[in-house]
Amino acid sequence: MALSSFLLRSRQWLFTASALIWPWSGVSVAETVHHHDDNYLVYRIDPQTDQLRLLWKDPHGNRFGSFRRVRDALATQGQHLLFAMNAGIFSTAYAPLGLHVEDGRVLRPLNRAKGWGNFFLKPNGIFFIATTKAAVVDTATYTTLTVKPDLATQSGPLLVAHGKLHPKFFPDSLSLYLRNGVGVTEGNQVVFAMSLVPINLYEFATLFRDTLRCPNALYLDGSISQLYAPGLGQEFLGGDFAGIIAHTR
Repeated sequence: MALSSFLLRSRQWLFTASALIWPWSGVSVAETVHHHDDNYLVYRIDPQTDQLRLLWKDPHGNRFGSFRRVRDALATQGQHLLFAMNAGIFSTAYAPLGLHVEDGRVLRPLNRAKGWGNFFLKPNGIFFIATTKAAVVDTATYTTLTVKPDLATQSGPLLVAHGKLHPKFFPDSLSLYLRNGVGVTEGNQVVFAMSLVPINLYEFATLFRDTLRCPNALYLDGSISQLYAPGLGQEFLGGDFAGIIAHTR
């Protein structure tokens, strides 16, 4: 077995064991979910009772970048970081490539341009929360809405739309990466997931549709995917991101 394969499988075993050793309590739920042949780290929140934030830069204009800086900054405000995940795809300048809304403020505009790469694999979309209502919608639909989101991140491609997989996903694709994304259930539950081994987009989309029961889901990023979730024994505090999604208390 190649060293890289061994390390990935060891990582998968470690997180599975962690979920059993450090059970999560509270409204949110952290768990390891099995789908087809692989395990995934999954974190669920209720936007009606849980506080979710999107963070890019501090008040001085400096990029947070890592989960550690987010955790430390929140601590100075008397808040505790429960979960963190890298948000939508960003540019080489470490700026969100599309719409980015924090605390109701639009820091980056909606991006409807054409281009190369996953972000531009149409339809792409937006994950947002307006008051206590969460949603994942395609970019074209978002332009017709009158909502003023408290939080929004644009990325692509859309994994699942109204229960249907993206038309350009194929089960035999050899484009394999660690991946993370977000979906919303019919009951308004927000579900974040990250793969533990490299997978293709088709497999990741079926996770959200068939196992996590999310009729709408958005791809956030790949290869750089990371999360912080002590409830899963995952206390990674590094990273070099633009937007960071944070569940706080």
